Amino acid sequence: MNAHQEHIKGEIMLRMKYLVISIVVMLFSITAVSAQSSKLTIKPYGFIKLDMSHDSARTNNGNFAMWVNDAAKSDNEFNMTARQTRIGVNFDYAEMNGKKVTGKFEFDLYNASPENKNAPMVRHAYMKVDYGKFYILAGQTSDIFSPLVPNTVNYTVLWNAGNIGYRRPQLQFVTKCKHGVEYAVALARNVAGDTDGIDGPDGDDSGLPMVQGRIQYGNSKWNAGISGHYGTMEFRNVAGDDDDYTTHSINLHGSYAITDAISVKGEAFSGKTLDQFFGGAGQGFIYDSEEEFESSGGWINAVYAASTNTTFNLGASADQPKQIEKSLTTPLRDSNSCVYANVFTKIAANTTFGFEVSNWTTNYYDTAGYENDNTNLRIQTSFIMNF
Repeated sequence: MNAHQEHIKGEIMLRMKYLVISIVVMLFSITAVSAQSSKLTIKPYGFIKLDMSHDSARTNNGNFAMWVNDAAKSDNEFNMTARQTRIGVNFDYAEMNGKKVTGKFEFDLYNASPENKNAPMVRHAYMKVDYGKFYILAGQTSDIFSPLVPNTVNYTVLWNAGNIGYRRPQLQFVTKCKHGVEYAVALARNVAGDTDGIDGPDGDDSGLPMVQGRIQYGNSKWNAGISGHYGTMEFRNVAGDDDDYTTHSINLHGSYAITDAISVKGEAFSGKTLDQFFGGAGQGFIYDSEEEFESSGGWINAVYAASTNTTFNLGASADQPKQIEKSLTTPLRDSNSCVYANVFTKIAANTTFGFEVSNWTTNYYDTAGYENDNTNLRIQTSFIMNF
């Protein structure tokens, strides 16, 4: 990199730093403005988090783990990061004519940038109009299928290891009926990759949005539901013709409070081309052979609230991509699983200490069809200050 490029890079990072500072100042200063208005309330929230981790083998990232790299045995590493620090603001308008308008803007620091010059990454940015038993949500937020999240210290909450779903621009329509039944449907952006390098991302090239849906029932003790999605992607194949491939899933989720202190929750999924949702162990569509990864898996998380200050979690997950052609040029992940235990305990006002031990196993099959297991023992601690 020459001096001119270094200068440009430095200018970009400096501007990103000023942007983060400006956003933080704005979030806290606007609360004074909201106090002057009876119609709009603006409330900042978030946390500052430091993560430290030690892995016995190389993982896909280091700051977080989603799978163990191939041939990563006996190559340990240590990481420390504040990237999961999260800042957000909730917007709340007073109800008018039976309608309630709210909104959310939230970001963390996991955008691509040097480790000590973290750049913001938008997580949520949406508005919501609530009519009572029906609401419309417009903006970027989490997928409506597979709505539950395991309690992990690890940033990526078992993505690519049994938990699917991410965030994307979408338009949701949600109806809450009597007796705890809820129906939800969404039109969402199909954030697929550009496998052919022509005409932009394959999801955009299809000319159609993705469709997501969910039906669930719940009360104060338990909740259960079924959900899914369907989307089409278009690409130019090796023969030069336009062709399609699809992404779809069907998912089950549920939670149950056994006692006031003990509960359990989990999800299961089955589908195809799930890499944009962190399924298929990070594998979706192979351009050269025009093959789509089918995958199934899930996770379960038991929770024990020992006191108001301390909570223990024990869980396991697995993602099982279906084997496809083994005459490939690169090794592929054949399965990916995790077993974990953690504790969150309050150590001071609004301050929590987290400790987690997790064991990861990623199975690969190589170009000759031979299987190779890779394991990793991950120990992670976190210090979290909430506000």
